[in-house]
Amino acid sequence: MKSIAVSLFAFSTMLSAVGAVDYVKDVLPIMKERCWKCHSNEESVKGNLALDDFDEVRDFQIGPYNIIRPGNPEESGFLEQLKLPPGDSDFMPRKGDPLPESEIKLIEKWIAEGAIVDAKKPSEKEAAFMAGGKAPVEDEKLKFHTWTNTEGRTIEARFVRFVDNGVTVVMRDGKSYVVPMEKLSGDSQALAKRLAGVE
Repeated sequence: MKSIAVSLFAFSTMLSAVGAVDYVKDVLPIMKERCWKCHSNEESVKGNLALDDFDEVRDFQIGPYNIIRPGNPEESGFLEQLKLPPGDSDFMPRKGDPLPESEIKLIEKWIAEGAIVDAKKPSEKEAAFMAGGKAPVEDEKLKFHTWTNTEGRTIEARFVRFVDNGVTVVMRDGKSYVVPMEKLSGDSQALAKRLAGVE
């Protein structure tokens, strides 16, 4: 019975993938034409956003609390910036022309359908979304947490990694910083270690 259920799940996922809008097939060509000079490892990475790093896009840019929110285009900062008027300081692409309405609609559809990176090779969370239409459950380390320094000042940021006895965090505006561990409060040091899986 279990094998039948697994087969049905895989089959339903496969059917969903046939007509799904995904990043690799549909959105990536737009990014290459419009955003590559400032947001790719091939050219230059600004704002801590490399659109040609699929793992980075899937793990750190897509999520309920990130700039691309699966199933929720209305609250996705990525799409919001593309829709701003060119004179706005947050407009993207900053040095380019506004995207055509057809491309905006395609990106909006992609996010609404779950922001799947590669429908042919979905992650476990993406496969679940494609089969059931529910947004994937977010890993704790991908959420934005409150960090406190030794002076009592706080910021909201997402944990990225340990670097040379410091912790790299990303702010909601996409900017990243390395904070020395000794500058963090005891609770924030414990948080960093827990998220990194360090005892």
